[in-house]
Amino acid sequence: MNSRNNFFIILSILFFALFAGVVYITSGSLGESVDNSIANWADQQSASFFTKLIAIASMIGSSEVVLLVTVLIGLYFIVKQNWHHFYFFFVLSVGGVILNLGLKMLIQRARPGDDAKFIEVFNYTFELQSYSFPSGHAMRASILFIFLVYLAIYTLKNKMLQVILTIVYLGLLISVALSRVMLDAHFATDVIGAIVVSIAWFFLCLYIFYKPERASFNMYQKFNT
Repeated sequence: MNSRNNFFIILSILFFALFAGVVYITSGSLGESVDNSIANWADQQSASFFTKLIAIASMIGSSEVVLLVTVLIGLYFIVKQNWHHFYFFFVLSVGGVILNLGLKMLIQRARPGDDAKFIEVFNYTFELQSYSFPSGHAMRASILFIFLVYLAIYTLKNKMLQVILTIVYLGLLISVALSRVMLDAHFATDVIGAIVVSIAWFFLCLYIFYKPERASFNMYQKFNT
């Protein structure tokens, strides 16, 4: 097996193990303490400007916005006939949604305030309860922005532009994740779990779709410089 494949699958396993640790923590007093501490901090942030920014960040991570951006990216790959990236992104995105739903149904953690919420897409409500862990908003945003970071590193030769886009994408990811806690829609551990499992899923997909013969594929070197 190619050493780069080993690198990606090891990272995936490590992050899946870390996710299992987060799941374990959520069931104990440590997770409750973390959630309560961050929730108390969030309740104290009442500046109107900050509140508006959080609302915008939450909208960016909504299923409608992520779906539209995902379709646009997919269409771009189709037009360019870049089937390798198209299939990679398709499995990453669709598989991520299925993984999130499966984890929610398996763990069945109630949302803050024990409010029952059902899955909605474009104002259409599915008769399927959306549990709290892991956060769907945070996981959708994580998968999308991690892929965009990968794409920037993979396709761009300008290192400064790579750094700028990486900072922007990660900033958006963190903003969306933070918004779920600020809006009292999720516990902090819901968001942390979503980000960790998204990273694990990304590296698993990268391991599956990695092509050793592509000399231009330099993700391994990028992560080790």
